[in-house]
Amino acid sequence: MSLNYPSVGEGYAPAYQVSALPFVTSSLVPANSTVEVEFSNITRFFTIKNAGENSMSFGFTENGVLGGNKFPLAKGETYIGEIRTTRLWLSGSSQPTTCAIVAGLTNIPARFASPLTGSGVG
Repeated sequence: MSLNYPSVGEGYAPAYQVSALPFVTSSLVPANSTVEVEFSNITRFFTIKNAGENSMSFGFTENGVLGGNKFPLAKGETYIGEIRTTRLWLSGSSQPTTCAIVAGLTNIPARFASPLTGSGVG
């Protein structure tokens, strides 16, 4: 019976109901460039803080941050989201800045995540 052995995947609700595994990083976002932050497991939530002196943006695909599907962060601004993803893309403005990221990871490996494609995907 299939209910005796539930498989782990991005829709496996119990993985989001327990405390998350911590992930913390700080990255330099170069001027006019993108940086990929890759998570080993699917996130339960994440927080991004623009800790630098200049503006930046983030999104969920490289095409998103290079195009119009991105979320801007001014100097000192923070974004908190309960979003499941396996990577974030950071985009710098005309001057470099520093970004700090705290994420809570589920126990679901990134390989079980669906690929992000299509218009409207940041």
